[in-house]
Amino acid sequence: MKRILTLGLLAACSPFGLLACSDATDAASKATPDQRIAELVEALSPIPKTVTSDISDAHFHRGNELKEELSQAGPEVGRAALRALQARTEKDVAIETGLISVAAHAATADTLPLLENLTTEYGPDLGLRTEAALLLAEVAPERALELIRPLLLRSTRHQTAPPVELLLRGWVVACHKTGRSPVPELCDVATDLFQEGSARVRAVAELGLHPDPRGEKALRAIVVESTGDGYLRRKAAQSLRDTPAARDRSS
Repeated sequence: MKRILTLGLLAACSPFGLLACSDATDAASKATPDQRIAELVEALSPIPKTVTSDISDAHFHRGNELKEELSQAGPEVGRAALRALQARTEKDVAIETGLISVAAHAATADTLPLLENLTTEYGPDLGLRTEAALLLAEVAPERALELIRPLLLRSTRHQTAPPVELLLRGWVVACHKTGRSPVPELCDVATDLFQEGSARVRAVAELGLHPDPRGEKALRAIVVESTGDGYLRRKAAQSLRDTPAARDRSS
């Protein structure tokens, strides 16, 4: 009930309630890191489905805004998020991914060992492991390149490994941040007949964005391959058409 009343006040905050909002801001600035993280956990916790849509929307937006705010709040808040994550006994993916995101951005050095373990080790929730891999690419791209590449190119897939489609997203982010070309690995995934179909489609789409003869060669090979995946071949043809070289030839 307390949570619902709080959300109702948030939803009702208007120019006529600026004084109350200002008081809330002042209170937040005086709160300890652990108190701010407890506030985040509360904002990310599920609420009864019986609440009205305005309260539900306010709850959703509050959680996102607070996560963004605390991600920039400095190492002490990041460490508090890390402590809260490690102390949790109840599983809730929304709360756990929110905490690890704040920790990774606000206290990267402290969180890096956890991000590495979650990315490479089986056991933890798959959603949390996937989030860790994407965060690793964002906050520690050099290390992400080392850890994600073997996961992309392994010959057999494990059902508890993060989806290659999402690992590819992290791979491209890490390459962009380090100035490395993602094309060789994109080619490997795109042309691997044993890879997940969704991963091949994402790799094909990414290749169309990177002007590289190796990428064009891989796309041409997929267009004429003899598999029954017509959708993948169409996506390859589309990416091939959209490459800078193809656009130059048609202009």
